[in-house]
Amino acid sequence: MAPINLSGRPFLKMHGLGNDFVVVDGRAEPFKPASDIIRQICDRHVGVGGDQLLVIEPPSVPSADGRMRIYNVDGTEAQTCLNATRCVVWLLLQESGKDSLVLETLGGLIEGSRSDGDKVALRLGSPRWDWQAIPLAAPCDTLALDLSSGPLAQPTAVNVGNPHLVCFVESRDAVDVPRWAPAIQNSPLLPEGANIGIAELVSPDRLRLVVWERPGILTQACGSGACAAVLAARRRGLTSEERVTVDMPGGILQVDIHDDESITLTGPIAIAFSGRLPGDLQ
Repeated sequence: MAPINLSGRPFLKMHGLGNDFVVVDGRAEPFKPASDIIRQICDRHVGVGGDQLLVIEPPSVPSADGRMRIYNVDGTEAQTCLNATRCVVWLLLQESGKDSLVLETLGGLIEGSRSDGDKVALRLGSPRWDWQAIPLAAPCDTLALDLSSGPLAQPTAVNVGNPHLVCFVESRDAVDVPRWAPAIQNSPLLPEGANIGIAELVSPDRLRLVVWERPGILTQACGSGACAAVLAARRRGLTSEERVTVDMPGGILQVDIHDDESITLTGPIAIAFSGRLPGDLQ
């Protein structure tokens, strides 16, 4: 047996409610892997395994404490992932000893702060409802798009740093999401695709949610999807609550909506394990 190479680049495996990530520090030594390397790292059979690869970089703007790059399992880059953001914010808070900081993402600047125990609270800007910001291919009323697939119909569109379409259903668990969501996600109306949320309103202050995420996977939780679902429920008049609990397969997130429609998302993070990438994955 050949000697095992343990001198590769360190990584952390982290997750937010089961939405899991491979985290690499690229500040001192840049890390810009090719798409095939990203796919192999995220592969659960031949790599570390994860829903996304996260790379921490120095900030490009003076107001930020760090920058996070988010790579999907197919090698494409994502604008925003709020479960990932909580994980990286927590690492930087632990490193700096601060109580709050600002993280730069492709989707914008996000303020994060410590909350109870292993929880992190993220303060987000106001959502975008206009069709150009989603973006859509043509002018549409984003309250109820003329799209349908099986039990999914007339989704509400919103951009919370990345695009989401939220479909309200009687029972979240009764929907065969991999069967019906791709047709909406791949609609010509969505030139960049979108994350498709399937939401069940249990009570005015509680939603059950599952999200079919770009580039076409189900994850245990989706932080931006939780925010989008609560915003969509309020816009459709289904709730007027300022604090809503969002129950996803991986666990619970709390969404607070403020007077200007800015959002605070609070939820836990966890470290699963650490390791080193082998030489052929660097």
